[in-house]
Amino acid sequence: MISWGKKIILKKFKRTNLSRTKRTMVGGLFDYVLAEKDEDGKDKCVWSGALNFIAATRKGQKAEMISLAEESIKSRMPVAHWMLSWNEDEIPTEAQVTEAVQMFLQGMGLEGHQTLVAVHTNTQNVHAHILVNRVHPDTLQVIQPHKGFDIEAAHKIVALIEKKQGWQPQ
Repeated sequence: MISWGKKIILKKFKRTNLSRTKRTMVGGLFDYVLAEKDEDGKDKCVWSGALNFIAATRKGQKAEMISLAEESIKSRMPVAHWMLSWNEDEIPTEAQVTEAVQMFLQGMGLEGHQTLVAVHTNTQNVHAHILVNRVHPDTLQVIQPHKGFDIEAAHKIVALIEKKQGWQPQ
């Protein structure tokens, strides 16, 4: 994890177990971030939102994200998984999480892409998981944000979010 300004922590999850199918990997991520309880039975997902889906239900959105991800021939895992985590004494509102995610997507050049957001409270820090389908829904092209140099760009975006929303340093 990398901290910028000691306010919001950003983490990009690496793709693992690429021997599994896209259907299995994307479906598993979808289920994990939306699970109401964690492995210890603690409440986990307290709020979720979705952007740029045709389907209105989570089941339909999962199928839609898998289907679009499977359109990508060259990318073995076109769904990116990010997490924003706030200080333990900071609790963002749904509006603040939504605004942060929209700023993140805009800065990464992923506006208009299927995005699932899930806010978890099963750790000391409130955190939001962001799943983004890098396959553009109209062109079916896989977007590589910032030509693969997305970590540095993401940190700059986090700094903008912190400044705009006024998060306090640790």
